[in-house]
Amino acid sequence: MQTPLIRILGPIQISDGLRPEPLRGAKPCALLTALALRPGSVVSLEKLLDALWAGEPPRSAVANLRSYAHLLRRRLPVATPLISHQGGYELRVAPDAVDHLVFERLADRGRSAVTDDPPRAIELLDAALALWSSDHAAPGVERYGMLDGPLRTLDAERIRATEDLADAWLGVGEPHSALRTAGQVLAAEPLRIRSWLLVLNAHHHLGERGRVTDAFESARTVFRRELGTEPDACLGRLHQQLLAG
Repeated sequence: MQTPLIRILGPIQISDGLRPEPLRGAKPCALLTALALRPGSVVSLEKLLDALWAGEPPRSAVANLRSYAHLLRRRLPVATPLISHQGGYELRVAPDAVDHLVFERLADRGRSAVTDDPPRAIELLDAALALWSSDHAAPGVERYGMLDGPLRTLDAERIRATEDLADAWLGVGEPHSALRTAGQVLAAEPLRIRSWLLVLNAHHHLGERGRVTDAFESARTVFRRELGTEPDACLGRLHQQLLAG
């Protein structure tokens, strides 16, 4: 798979077609992120100003925005123009040149294959997750305005794709890999019920009856400590089903 020209699934980078190079400066990074989230669409000045400044932007904001756009034009490949429109800017780039769109496409295809073709799902989901070089999209970019929702969604989709991968590992009879993958999620997001379900199933596949119960009790401890509640009832039902089986 060819390296995308614009990368926001980690530190912001622009590739010259050969290798990615980091983009410096918080505001240029925020501007490129905002435009890359809507490639081929005109993003209004109002939305861009909200994405770059919290609250009331400074009087020089529009002039500063033009300067950041000029910097991006110097860094972007000729075939990836940044177009000025009346009232906004457009990053004219093919979908496969932006990493988050490639990730979304691969993750969707992998998710669809988990049940019917788990080996193919593993291949697709591995490729999707390999596009990430950080636990969060656009680290270091402040999530103001239009940036907040889409970046949070990307973070959530990374977690979901990781859980899909763990599910696919179970589908090919590799519970150790499923445990490792689901454990990566729980290390960062210990309240993920689906990951706990995957962990219990993985221990069951390994014939580790005692560890099924240990994992269930660990989940209960986490939920009691963090939320003061028991985990979702589906976890308890699975625990009983696996012990009964």
